[in-house]
Amino acid sequence: MENRPANQQWDAPGLSDDEMGDDMDEDDATTDDQGDGDNFAEIQGMINSDTGKAPLYPNSLLDHGQLLLLVIAFVLKHHLTGTCLEDLLQLLNCIVPGSIMLSKYLFHKNFESCQSQVQKHYYCNHCSEYIGFEYDIAECPACNIPFDDTDNHVSFFLYTPIEPQLKTILEQNNASMNFPNHHHDDITDIHEGLKYKQLFSNLSEDDLSITWNCDGVPLFKSSKTSIWPIQVMINELPKEQRARNVILCGVWVGDTKPTVHVYFKPFVDEMKHLACNGIQWEDENGAHVSRVFCAVCSCDAVARCIMQNFHQFNGSFGCSICLHEGEMVERGDGHTRVYPVRGVSEQRTANNTVRHASEACVANAVVKGVKGPSIFSLLPKFNIIDGFVPDYMHCVILGVVRQFSRLWFDSRYHCKDFYIGNSIDNVSHLMQSLKPPMEMARLPRSLSERKFWKASEWRNFLFYSPIILIGILPDAFMRHWWLLVFAIANLSSSNISTAMLTKSRAALLKFVIKAESLYGLEHLSYNVHQLTHLTQYVGNWGPLWATSAFPFENNNQVLKRLYHGTNGIANQIMKNNLIWNQLNSIYDYLFVPCSEEIQSFNHHLSRHSSRIVQNAFSVSHDCIGLGQPQLRFLSDNEKAALISIFDNTWLHSEVNSFARFMLKKKLIHSHEYSNNTKHMDAIISLSSGMYVAVGSLLFINVSNSKVPVIIGTELRLRNFSIYDTDVRSNVAVAFRKVSFANLVAFKPSHFESKCLMITSERGAHYVIEWPGNDLTS
Repeated sequence: MENRPANQQWDAPGLSDDEMGDDMDEDDATTDDQGDGDNFAEIQGMINSDTGKAPLYPNSLLDHGQLLLLVIAFVLKHHLTGTCLEDLLQLLNCIVPGSIMLSKYLFHKNFESCQSQVQKHYYCNHCSEYIGFEYDIAECPACNIPFDDTDNHVSFFLYTPIEPQLKTILEQNNASMNFPNHHHDDITDIHEGLKYKQLFSNLSEDDLSITWNCDGVPLFKSSKTSIWPIQVMINELPKEQRARNVILCGVWVGDTKPTVHVYFKPFVDEMKHLACNGIQWEDENGAHVSRVFCAVCSCDAVARCIMQNFHQFNGSFGCSICLHEGEMVERGDGHTRVYPVRGVSEQRTANNTVRHASEACVANAVVKGVKGPSIFSLLPKFNIIDGFVPDYMHCVILGVVRQFSRLWFDSRYHCKDFYIGNSIDNVSHLMQSLKPPMEMARLPRSLSERKFWKASEWRNFLFYSPIILIGILPDAFMRHWWLLVFAIANLSSSNISTAMLTKSRAALLKFVIKAESLYGLEHLSYNVHQLTHLTQYVGNWGPLWATSAFPFENNNQVLKRLYHGTNGIANQIMKNNLIWNQLNSIYDYLFVPCSEEIQSFNHHLSRHSSRIVQNAFSVSHDCIGLGQPQLRFLSDNEKAALISIFDNTWLHSEVNSFARFMLKKKLIHSHEYSNNTKHMDAIISLSSGMYVAVGSLLFINVSNSKVPVIIGTELRLRNFSIYDTDVRSNVAVAFRKVSFANLVAFKPSHFESKCLMITSERGAHYVIEWPGNDLTS
């Protein structure tokens, strides 16, 4: 939400309104038309012109068009202000006169057609009713409040159509699109979910589905101002590409939550159009028409009840999935609503929700937690109950895990049997001694800093906490905690069988039931209650990571860096995000003929930059040695290990050895090398089920060719089991107790996954295959 200021202006990349000057009029900023999807007409015209293709100077490796794109990317990546941009343009022209336009005005003229996609939608401040693109009317058509010249009665939000953005992504990723096939019995992704299969049961192979999210993101510590972005992710993209292609289609800025039926009107209208008429796009195989359907909405419980038009979870019948009324009990100095297991609650359905919404409208009262109809009931093929998933990032990671850690370590519970706050320093020391794999980007921090932990840190804590807490958390509470870890590890897996679903359901139900007797009725929060529904939604929509809010939350942090100052925040975020996304389509072909140095720098400036592999010795696509190889002689133990693979008659003592290498795009360090780093990237699992601490990658001469072999120390399995009779399973099955054994040799193709090694307080070693399946991993 933004009030409509006089002379509202659009921003150059990275510039705030205060820094722009009077470059553009508001009438130039927006259009009611969706256009043809060509957001970059000016830039494409410039870089393809004779001037754009001209080298900066004789024999230059860079032309004017390429320099312009590098400057744009530099400005966005480093969040430069307008003053800084002007200085940068001056500096470049001092070095190479005439290399780039000097005027900030001329620079941002390159983006005029980019902003033509962005639409302003007006609504009445008094009654919050939608007005439309224009508001040249004397009064609000809903509440009849007269409009005057002050513009205090009208606000607006911004919307950018999904269709042109989606078309760009499809045409860039067509070769890797993962159109659904339902031949797997196990659940490996969203496409194997029951509800997903039902959605696509009568659709064509080109049709698509989306997961969308909307949540409040605070902008300033000194005010209540937040942005509420509408973000969309394409489910049919390969999972490693989904988080890289999140579409931003709406931005609402204000001190209050958006009015759902107003803010989402353009989104719902467009999705109805795309579900009926589809989107046209082309690739090397020809033209396609893909209809697009809303499958899943992933957001926290607060946003979910707003969008469903339900009671919040602290009200009666506050569960959005079942008709559990809840109970009010005392907690501390006040009261809270809890959801104990008392038999089987009736499930909400789309049909009974529509009935309750109708009854609520007639009675002008809340019926079974339903306040009235939701605008999302208008979405084709979307189920108002099944489509809103209990996101595990908010429910489990930031909800249950954080809640129970507070019970264990908060001094207000010092008289309880589960309190272990006296051991907080010891637990923190054990955590901080961990050396996780590089995929676990955040290193463990002390528990004394837990109020500053991010969601990813709480997720990591969940998976290493059972070992860290052995011998510290009393046994009854420890066995109870294993139930949650077991279930979430199963439901986060990349391959979930029917048996795993059944056991996870039993484990979560027992966790919720036992929590009442172990911790007290007052701690059966709504997040704990949602655990009883989690397995159902995994069966419907795939593993927890497939529908989690992690990709959207990560993108929220990117959006927060796309503005300066406090004026025109929505304008800056929407436009700068659109520019940065569109740069990728030009980068692909423009920098191909450039030198490796320029391509590397361009990659570094890109939005989703990753580390460039240098000094690489490639043997195959899945095996790449890094750095300079060491020429050394094999030890007798290494020769003995290699005999299991090769004939002893040709084993030469002299080999090339790498301490760092890539296996199936995963970075591996030798155990010795990892001892000198903050991460341990040497512990891996093999397809045979063996665990190994990697020693080195060897290249051995065989028949005039170099054969890659990996040497390492076997981690021999020890007996370790925590069997639960109700779950009928070893709930510690994801953890392997190991000891270091003999040297072994294996081929790179046997590599399965990287693991985390955890050492308990008693000095025992355990390994867990790190569940790095999140779309952001």
